Amino acid sequence: MQGARGKAYLLLFGLFLVACGSDTVSLGDEVIYEDSFVAGEMGDWLIEGDGVGQTAVIDEQLVIELNQPNVMQFSTLSAPAFTDFVAEVDVRQLQGDLQSSFGILFRMQSSGQFYRFEITGNGQFMLERRNEDDTWTRFVDDWTDSAAINQGIGATNRLKVEAVERNISVYVNDILLAQASDNSYTNGTIGLDAGTFTLPGLQVAFDNFQVQEP
Repeated sequence: MQGARGKAYLLLFGLFLVACGSDTVSLGDEVIYEDSFVAGEMGDWLIEGDGVGQTAVIDEQLVIELNQPNVMQFSTLSAPAFTDFVAEVDVRQLQGDLQSSFGILFRMQSSGQFYRFEITGNGQFMLERRNEDDTWTRFVDDWTDSAAINQGIGATNRLKVEAVERNISVYVNDILLAQASDNSYTNGTIGLDAGTFTLPGLQVAFDNFQVQEP
């Protein structure tokens, strides 16, 4: 199972921009952006849909569905870009293989350069960097089990990424999972993603996305 995780990812980058209103907020000095994915009120997310996979806003959630194995799809918040931040989002796997993954892309430079914090429905996580030459640099040795991750279809997990200068910390349900120090990418946009491995039929829902000052 783990050996398949380094293969055949970035096959879905045919994204197009859905015209939406900005959802940047001013709820105090700390919150700099939040989105509850209310149709007509959400921010400028990039939304994609074809026979391989679809991204849509359903019941005030950002839902990614993948219909083929070994593919990854994401929806990017096209603006603003963030430098130092704390980003959080709720995520639920609605259907599909529990070895499938989903999470947050951050400090995105392009569709092929970013950091990636990912969990699976069966309780594993990964923190890694996608490089310009299409390779991956991992900040943990391999996909790692964590009791902090709520497992199974319908289970909700709160993901958090804290990025301050070169220091990166990732959490699930307020439990620290991993830390890394890296300055390859110092700012960029944020995306939400999902990926399949050996089996298709994945559906994941994101909600209550928020970015705060660190």
